[in-house]
Amino acid sequence: MKNILIALGSTLLVGCAATNTLPERPAPDGQDYLAPIHVMVDSPLDAASVRNSLRETGVFRTVEAGGGVPGGYSVQARITTTRDISTPLIFLGAATLFLVPIPQTYDTQIDYTLLRDEVALKQYHYRNVTRKYTWLLDQGGEMQGQNLDRISQAFAADVQHDHLVPSVGYAQ
Repeated sequence: MKNILIALGSTLLVGCAATNTLPERPAPDGQDYLAPIHVMVDSPLDAASVRNSLRETGVFRTVEAGGGVPGGYSVQARITTTRDISTPLIFLGAATLFLVPIPQTYDTQIDYTLLRDEVALKQYHYRNVTRKYTWLLDQGGEMQGQNLDRISQAFAADVQHDHLVPSVGYAQ
């Protein structure tokens, strides 16, 4: 009986790890910052989170809100986030007094359009789906933040790779 309980407990703990569809891509160290960008997000609720996530990548010199300045670079971001929780499993979790973890899925899509002087340079599309078993009262806020971080890291790495935004200190 003791072995069964240990196996069941370890299965539940292993099952609580989050899975993501977009791999983590940290920015390489030792590279110059890219020129400052201005970020416009179509969702006022997510705008600050998207900008902060881009700041945390450490790739851009500065990340500002709003439209770009003449001669500068700007990014338009369209974000779509959905959260999926199975209703019957919510009732099962409540009926078992919150002892059964509930599977949650966060699906985040962001379309970035990189602009210079209101002229589109390139469009980027990213999607990350995070699946995780959480407890019934857990809101899953860290899952949404994790999605934004992974997407921002991928965007920053791709912008660095494409060389569309100059590095600070180099001739434009």
